[in-house]
Amino acid sequence: MEPSIEENAAAANLLRLIKQLLLEKAYDGVRMLFQSPNEASRNIQHMPLIAMDIYNDICVVNLVDEVNGREPELFDCANELLKLLAEHAPVQEMMMELMEKIEESRSHAVFAAYLRALQVILVRQGQDNPQAVMWCLQSVFTRLKDLPLPEYLSEGYDEAAGRLVEQEKQVEDLLAHYITVGLFEAPLLVDILQRDARPDPHIFRHSTMSRRNVLTCFLVQLLGKPLALLEMSYVKDDLTHTYVHQVVKNLTQEVTKSMGGDPFYLLALVEKRARWERKLNAAKGVYAMTGQNVFLVEDMMPLYALAMYYHALFVRDLLPPTTPKIYSPLFLFESSLYLVIELLRQPEPPLQHCGLRLLEHMLINRGGASVPHSSLQLDVHKRFCDELCKIVGYSPQVGLRQLGLHVLRHYILAFDDQGKCLILKNLLETLQHDGLMGYLSAMFKDLVDKALMAHIRSGVAMPSEFRGKHFREMLMLCVCVLPNDVKSDLLLHADRICNAINILRYFALSDRGNFTGFWDILPEIEKRLLVPLGTALDFSMAHYKAYKERVENGQSASDDALMKKQLQMLAVNITNSGIAGEGDSSLPDIGRQEKLDVLTSSITSLEWLLSIYVRANEVIEQTARQRKLLQDAGPVPTPAPAPEPV
Repeated sequence: MEPSIEENAAAANLLRLIKQLLLEKAYDGVRMLFQSPNEASRNIQHMPLIAMDIYNDICVVNLVDEVNGREPELFDCANELLKLLAEHAPVQEMMMELMEKIEESRSHAVFAAYLRALQVILVRQGQDNPQAVMWCLQSVFTRLKDLPLPEYLSEGYDEAAGRLVEQEKQVEDLLAHYITVGLFEAPLLVDILQRDARPDPHIFRHSTMSRRNVLTCFLVQLLGKPLALLEMSYVKDDLTHTYVHQVVKNLTQEVTKSMGGDPFYLLALVEKRARWERKLNAAKGVYAMTGQNVFLVEDMMPLYALAMYYHALFVRDLLPPTTPKIYSPLFLFESSLYLVIELLRQPEPPLQHCGLRLLEHMLINRGGASVPHSSLQLDVHKRFCDELCKIVGYSPQVGLRQLGLHVLRHYILAFDDQGKCLILKNLLETLQHDGLMGYLSAMFKDLVDKALMAHIRSGVAMPSEFRGKHFREMLMLCVCVLPNDVKSDLLLHADRICNAINILRYFALSDRGNFTGFWDILPEIEKRLLVPLGTALDFSMAHYKAYKERVENGQSASDDALMKKQLQMLAVNITNSGIAGEGDSSLPDIGRQEKLDVLTSSITSLEWLLSIYVRANEVIEQTARQRKLLQDAGPVPTPAPAPEPV
């Protein structure tokens, strides 16, 4: 119904009165117009007619940083008027205006003012048009993503720096925005849960576009970046609760409420999202065959943000007491692996750190049973190992590499014996990082040692994975470390060669009864490692000594490929710039003494390697003689190994 002439005139008079009171700075008078019982009953009825005029002529003009700094009382008055007119203005028109202003806001005060009005609008709208609710919430999240943050948060920092991160001005501003968003969404969630309650006949929760599902996705998004970049500030068992912890805790609890109290509800969709990546349009994050399920759309619910939700639940110990107990520990472990991979793939070290901590928690709390080797049929394990080994081998963050190595060890040990060997075999066959391969070889040796000692001392049957043909396959991967036979670069592979020699020396001393089959394999090992290594050591020693003599006599040694590598390494240490330009293979001009230092260091390393090699050969030969004497004297009763499986 069109308003009458009298109603229009009364509304226009009210608008003029408000403007006049503001000019006279009678802000209490403006408040009295809508707070006094007598005045309010008469004036509120005119608000729908002048709401947009008040917004454009008063709120937009005065809700700015300049007014807030110069006349904070005028700013507060305009803020109260904005909240009031949001209750009476046209919903769609006002919603569009508020979305624009929220994205354009450049201060927390302005952001909070428009966000409070948007809360009123969304509650007024009710269950209609959930798509519009999604647009509004995306505007809020866009503003949060655009907030400036210190660069080191994305580059990585340690826990000591994390304790001080909240003292940064930009971080304080970000947390203030997040706290404001928490105050904005809490009443909205209460309203949604009351109005959108599931009817009794509906057993299963629907996953189509609805206010409840849209808000759930929004809350999960909030747990992603930029908030996730502050997660390194969390220290387990710390007696103090930081603002970051409080914000994460509140958001996590709100997500759990929106899912009806079952925090594992979304885990069922994780495998579907991560295992079968059927993207219809990768640029838009739209997946084929998603139907009407909003939780399967990456733009609506990024997997890495969902991983941060479960990181908060497990690592921060925020699981509610209503958590169902029906979920299998194996299901939780395998599902969390998909989420861990998403975090490890993120470029920011804090998110990679969260992924490692999440898996560490799942491994520690998985229960007493080992993970069956049948779980390795899932491709997620291969993808996880690939991502984890990249971090362990090549991450510039020392703490991240150390934590990654710790998690890798616990991950392997979580499986049964067959599973352990399958993982180690796959990694040793595919990795190119000598240090990591040496660590894994030593880990295999430790596993065999545990089984061997139990067999010798208690008569426990040796698992088939640690004897016979399976043992041979693994041992050859661990000790056959000369990629180019006698022409291999011994200095480049020195660490792994040393580890391989020590493994041979260990088995020669420990397995005198040949329970693993080590002595049956030894001739092949001698052919593939010990003999070529001895030749390579003699050749390399003579090679470097000859070049050292040439340098001492004033002759150039830089024409040799191996020498160039050594000189290049030295040049990087001496000069910050290293080689002159990209792709330029010429060496910097270094002095005679520096060249001699390089050669002396190389010869020392080879002598150290030679001493280990000679000692191992002595141990192997001595133990072999002792075994032969025992065999000539007659069989020695020993615990019989378990039969080979058919």
